[in-house]
Amino acid sequence: MNKDRGSRSPLIAGIALLAQFVSSPRARAEDQVAYKDEYYQEDGNRINIATHSAYFEKAINSVLTLQAGYVYDGISGASPTGGIPLPGSNKVPLAKVDDVRNAGNVIVGLHLGNHTLSPQFSYSTENDYTSVGLALNDAITFNEKNTTLNLGISHDFDTIQPEFWKNSKSKDSTDALIGLTQLLDPRTYITVNATFGYSDGFLADPYKRFHFEDYPDPLNPDPTATFSEKRPGYKSKEILYLSANHFFDALNGSLEGSYRFYHDSYGINAQTVGVAWFQKIGKHLIISPLFRYYYQTAASFYATQLPGDPSDPANSAPIPNYYSADYRLSEMETFTYGLKLVYQINDHIRLDAAFTRYDMRGLDGKTWSSAYPKANVLTLGATWSF
Repeated sequence: MNKDRGSRSPLIAGIALLAQFVSSPRARAEDQVAYKDEYYQEDGNRINIATHSAYFEKAINSVLTLQAGYVYDGISGASPTGGIPLPGSNKVPLAKVDDVRNAGNVIVGLHLGNHTLSPQFSYSTENDYTSVGLALNDAITFNEKNTTLNLGISHDFDTIQPEFWKNSKSKDSTDALIGLTQLLDPRTYITVNATFGYSDGFLADPYKRFHFEDYPDPLNPDPTATFSEKRPGYKSKEILYLSANHFFDALNGSLEGSYRFYHDSYGINAQTVGVAWFQKIGKHLIISPLFRYYYQTAASFYATQLPGDPSDPANSAPIPNYYSADYRLSEMETFTYGLKLVYQINDHIRLDAAFTRYDMRGLDGKTWSSAYPKANVLTLGATWSF
């Protein structure tokens, strides 16, 4: 069994889907129960993911609010191993993917004056991966509630143990966020967030492989022979996020634009630009087309293959300390575009449906195009407010 944890991109990851319920700013807590189904299918049936999510929010009183979420992911299909295509082929080798993930999340909101403190606990488990997360956020409103300052910190304790390992390995990640949301006028608000993160421990993908050209013999190389990838045991990252939303009275719709810059110690620089339009039609329907563009540079240790033979200390070609052929670390771009419909049946029941197309493309001229996925994502949901 081989799994590609990274194939669950932010677009389709269960925790990301859970965030759809809770990330939009609201002026007050809303008692509600929500459910979503999301189906992610890569072209050629390479990876298929069925995600079922439930979310609950209840204001106990003027001080206390409870939120809870649950996510189930069923993953199957095949994923690139990191090896090279066989002679005469341009198709990267694939390995079977089959797993189930269960994840839960609990948030307690404490409204104390102009502060809203939100301690959070999350837990996620898979066949070979367990994650426990703790977080604390403080949303501070001032300037007659036109300004909100967000301060947050989180830490994840992860344990990795594939079935072919005798002992488990660990990974720890800490993230800190500072952000500001400002209401400019009754129709316009902007958000600025900065995130700083650090991870250490086992950061490689235990299922990803790497091909060295001189193994077992430079005169008789074996294209199917691979070694485990090696990545640094630490990674730092910095993220800057900007967004703006404006409602146009004449069009009865709003425009949201966003920009995200990402940098990490792997040497990856990434930029994301997104735009979405929310068009209200009549009293009940909102139609929202969206587009997002993402670009990243390659990690400093990324390569499709290298000369040398790690099994032979006398080999003349030096072996670098770190190497990975994981296409997710290559120079690439992605295009995401889609359409979402929200229908408000009455004051209590809301239905939504969305279709998104996801298209990833390599840009380095050396990574085989067959490594990059293209996928359709269908989401169906319902919310009951009470």
